[in-house]
Amino acid sequence: MHVRNRENSQAHGARQAAHDPVEVAVLGAGSWGTALAAAARRAGLATRLWSRRPDVAHAIRTTGSNPRHLPGIELPAGLLASDDLQWVLANADIVLFAVPCSALARVAALAGEFLPASALALATCKGVEPGSGRLMTQVLREHCAAEQSVGMLAGPSFADEVARGLPTRLTLGMRAASPRDAETAQALARAWRDAGIELELCDDEVGVQVAGALKNAVAIACGMATAQGLGENARAAIVLQGLDDMRRLTLALGGRGDTLLRSSGVGDLFLTASSSHSRNTRLGLRLGASAEQRAGACDEQGELAEGAVASHALAALERRLHIALHVPRAVRDVLGGRVDAAQALRALLDTAPADPEPQRALPPATHLVTHEAATPVRVPGASWNHRVVQ
Repeated sequence: MHVRNRENSQAHGARQAAHDPVEVAVLGAGSWGTALAAAARRAGLATRLWSRRPDVAHAIRTTGSNPRHLPGIELPAGLLASDDLQWVLANADIVLFAVPCSALARVAALAGEFLPASALALATCKGVEPGSGRLMTQVLREHCAAEQSVGMLAGPSFADEVARGLPTRLTLGMRAASPRDAETAQALARAWRDAGIELELCDDEVGVQVAGALKNAVAIACGMATAQGLGENARAAIVLQGLDDMRRLTLALGGRGDTLLRSSGVGDLFLTASSSHSRNTRLGLRLGASAEQRAGACDEQGELAEGAVASHALAALERRLHIALHVPRAVRDVLGGRVDAAQALRALLDTAPADPEPQRALPPATHLVTHEAATPVRVPGASWNHRVVQ
């Protein structure tokens, strides 16, 4: 059980009661964390960015840029950065964990002592925990206090475009919101519209996370198909198989198949699998080119291409749930040197997607309501389906 700073918690509660604008803390000053912090600050929100590297935090404070991770992009004025975790988290209403999946447990454990109890703790890393196969919200719940609200932020979003303020649509996946959480989420959705981000809210955090965990593996497979000269039809077939993998894993974990139709599902899948701007697609291109380049690709991109890590990490889930995820398995086999790209793709394209299961009827959408108004406040793209995911 983490011990909260009582003085900070009381001040935080008083500020929330006054309905002040939300304050955002972003943990992780890589490209994605810096982009999210830039978007929050551009939206007019008080924003603090934590970096484990003092030199990166110093560069952001003194130059207004992150030359290590987002070179050439000017960050908005007023974005604060520090390597002092307690200072960054003080009075935060929303905490965005923008660290790799493998580092989330470690950072969440460090942050747990300083997290305001009423803050929303949102993971933004797409994948599952290596070794355990746990979803990111499961990792957060282990290291946060029992009363902490947690969720997942995902969607089609190249970091440099978010940092520049280009139009982006994201999904916030979180179990049915309390009135307090709903109000905080609404405030973030309204503010982020000014930074070019449309935020849709969904209570199926499982489906949101599964899509993010698998889409990078699909991008690697599509890159391999392109390098092999298999054509656009083959890439479409791989995307279809990847979507079927997502659906079966989502249902097996208690999520809903319709969640995959959101920006965090097919939207992110389309972006990652269709653009050479994606590190995962570029890794696939190298893996499919030649044996020599395959070895070089693993050395160069193994740490950065999330799909390579996720494809191996998903094996733990497959064993536990007794299901076969065909696209991650194909990528694992190539990365492990068990088969070459041509053999893996041939087997993948010969696999027929399973017949879809009937969809459960959904209740009518309900819009969030704030405490300040008796009538519903409708935020474009921001509505909760009031069904709790078990």
